[in-house]
Amino acid sequence: MADKQQPFSAISETVLVVEDEVLLRLVIAQYLRDCGYKVIEAADADEAVLVLKQPDLVVDVLFSDIEMPGAMDGFALAQWSRSNRPGLEVILTGTVPGAVNAAANLCKEGPLPKPYEPQSVHDRIRRLLAARPPKKG
Repeated sequence: MADKQQPFSAISETVLVVEDEVLLRLVIAQYLRDCGYKVIEAADADEAVLVLKQPDLVVDVLFSDIEMPGAMDGFALAQWSRSNRPGLEVILTGTVPGAVNAAANLCKEGPLPKPYEPQSVHDRIRRLLAARPPKKG
């Protein structure tokens, strides 16, 4: 694995990882923790919505699989997030070729194809957070 570089702002940033495949979720969540991020895990979009509905909980980045069981897939979760959590950065990941076009409208750099390297996820998060305006207060 590539070296993990801890950005100066990572300690205060929170990433919500939404992945129904438990082993993938555990690996990327631990990698991001090792990089200095606070990580919240959800097994599907329904769990993620429950997390995101907590008004006092700050989540900076939503990292979600596209294909998941349940009432919502990753696209629907990203759309819900855009409507209910303005300013939340979204990264989608998946294996469906048609997902690239749909995800382009929901995340700034398009989806990360699976299988992904954990360092690629970390690099994408760093770029998204670096491009945001500074937090107030």
